[in-house]
Amino acid sequence: MEDLQVPIKLGISKADLRFEAGFPKPEFGLFRDVAALLDHLYRHLEPYGLRLTDIRVERGTGTVGDQHILLYLFNYSVVVRVRVERIEVTCSDLPQELVRGFTAAVLDVLRSVKSYRSDLSFRTYAIVIGLHAKLEGHSVREYLARFVANAPEGLGPATGSGAVFYFGTEADRLLSTVTADVSAVVPDGLFVRVHAVWDAGRVVGDALPMAADSFLRQALESLGLQLPV
Repeated sequence: MEDLQVPIKLGISKADLRFEAGFPKPEFGLFRDVAALLDHLYRHLEPYGLRLTDIRVERGTGTVGDQHILLYLFNYSVVVRVRVERIEVTCSDLPQELVRGFTAAVLDVLRSVKSYRSDLSFRTYAIVIGLHAKLEGHSVREYLARFVANAPEGLGPATGSGAVFYFGTEADRLLSTVTADVSAVVPDGLFVRVHAVWDAGRVVGDALPMAADSFLRQALESLGLQLPV
């Protein structure tokens, strides 16, 4: 087994990110004045490329849970959904040059909703980061074998393995999950997924980007991996 003390550098080919801010309870009055809500969202998010054609009021199947405000930012690269029970911001392909803008947009989405309803609070913040990457100087199968030593027998030739680690409460984090698997996007590449949920009562929104970045690096380090400088 290779020494995990020497971190392996990641050559990232693709990254995706999902953010959620959950309310303590469903806010059924959130869409009472849709025009006012849209005004706050538009004023805060126009700097990120939001146009009138990028705004939709979605009714879904007609249920309260399906109803939401849908917004597209950065020329459709980022999708924002404001729902009765949570706010979602997703980016299925996040290039390095968009990371700073994505982070700023997330914070302004929260600010826009809070400016519309100053009495609103958040219960949790959740972030899911997915990375598809090449391992510098290492085979992904050999790397993953560090975590999965014994594959089930009698099922055919083993072609790969993966590992998922679950963690409970730690400081201001309520839970976290770290996944290492074979990438379905990058040939002979690694897929790493880091999911963490923070207590919004202990982490203010503006401090969340630093907390998320710190935990991502800590999680990768625990796997013997290192982000490119």
